[in-house]
Amino acid sequence: MDEVELKFLNIDVDQTKQKLIDLGSKLIFDTQIESYSFYGNGFHISDSKMKYLRVRKVNDEVTITYKSPTKESEMSNRKEIEIKVDDFDKAISLIEKMGLNKDKIFKKNRSHYELENIHFELDTLENIPTFLEIETQTEQEMKDICLRLNLNISEGRKGTIVEILPEMFNK
Repeated sequence: MDEVELKFLNIDVDQTKQKLIDLGSKLIFDTQIESYSFYGNGFHISDSKMKYLRVRKVNDEVTITYKSPTKESEMSNRKEIEIKVDDFDKAISLIEKMGLNKDKIFKKNRSHYELENIHFELDTLENIPTFLEIETQTEQEMKDICLRLNLNISEGRKGTIVEILPEMFNK
């Protein structure tokens, strides 16, 4: 599946939540997320021109996610494959046995909203103000939803949060 993403920093969290609700979005979950990304052999978290692989735990649900290198665009535009697995630690061990290296654990609080096939995440990480990530399946959908939310699409940032704010992660 194609995944088109933009991140919006410096948002008014309460106002953004209200806009999402006013559009008809539904809050699906609001919880702590733990994930490990992997690097080596063409994979890296801080370079979206490379492949990306992670194991994520949201409540009791564990997924392995692969993302292709991003296509040339004003938005993050990648192929994504996600599968559910039943054991966080075994999934990590399997990937390490395949020769990839585990990065440090990544924890954040996420409020996840959905409107049809569009996903909205309000992510809060330690020392980083809450930001909005929007995921659509096409660039036109992204343009349309940004217009509906009164967001200036040119202020949307592409790439991983580690790419966007490297100074917050290279400590």
